[in-house]
Amino acid sequence: MIPDTGKLGAARRILQGMMLLAGGKREGLAFFEGTPDAFGAALAPQMACILVGGIQIFLLPDKLMSATKLLLSFCVLLLPAVVSHFYAHRWGRGALWLRYITAATWCGWVVVLISLACAVIAAVITPDVARQPAFIGALAFCAAAYELWLQWFVAKVGLGISGGRAALLYLSILVASIALYASAALLPPHYMVLNDLLQPMVTMKGS
Repeated sequence: MIPDTGKLGAARRILQGMMLLAGGKREGLAFFEGTPDAFGAALAPQMACILVGGIQIFLLPDKLMSATKLLLSFCVLLLPAVVSHFYAHRWGRGALWLRYITAATWCGWVVVLISLACAVIAAVITPDVARQPAFIGALAFCAAAYELWLQWFVAKVGLGISGGRAALLYLSILVASIALYASAALLPPHYMVLNDLLQPMVTMKGS
């Protein structure tokens, strides 16, 4: 464990671990703690965003749709933990699971921060290009591809498993997520997540 104390030290360790893992350095895993409290702290920012979004249930006219989005967001947030916990115990890696899922949860923010930085830089340097749907689509594709690799890598080093098993783990999470979104689309009130995902591109094209 990396010696440091206090909230500032903990935040610095987490950031260092994220950056190392983002660069393909397996030693970044040592910067994360494998405790329930550490995992709870990793979930806290996303939980806060979901809860803030939940306030909209009382403000928007379509409360059923808002509640559906809230419940779906909560399920998708916890899905990687549920799926990975199943595989970790099945493969005899239960003792490594908490540290892995804590690191994997924090590393989800790496993709968000990098995508945001790229979008801001593009908007400053080439604002016309940054507004093009093609650029937004390319940025989203690159972010998705990088997230796939990063989560695969964290699973591989975090659980001490082969690349094939890490791929199976992440593929299972993707399939389960798609199943949840498909269920939300098929069942009332028929929430289509693709509409929300494509809305920025539609808005840019319309403007």
